[in-house]
Amino acid sequence: MGEKTNNMQDENELFKKAIDAYGIEPQFNMVFEECGELINALAKFIRGRNDKSEVITELADVSIMIGQMVYLFGYDDFIKERDAKLERLKERLKEH
Repeated sequence: MGEKTNNMQDENELFKKAIDAYGIEPQFNMVFEECGELINALAKFIRGRNDKSEVITELADVSIMIGQMVYLFGYDDFIKERDAKLERLKERLKEH
């Protein structure tokens, strides 16, 4: 458990450094760019024009940018909202 906490602290320090170095607005723009690249990679994957490694690469990029946004907007608020959304999904899946 302690290792995960240290990893999260390390990631948060890295996210802070990236935001400090590049600025908030440019990092928002990077979120848009990386999400677009993921969309394109998934579309190509569905059409058989690339393999899963390209999707994984874009997922990693989006994940890093999401981590920066969570850092900016607040981890606790994010987790609370994510948990509520997961609970809602769980309830919806009971119907299927």
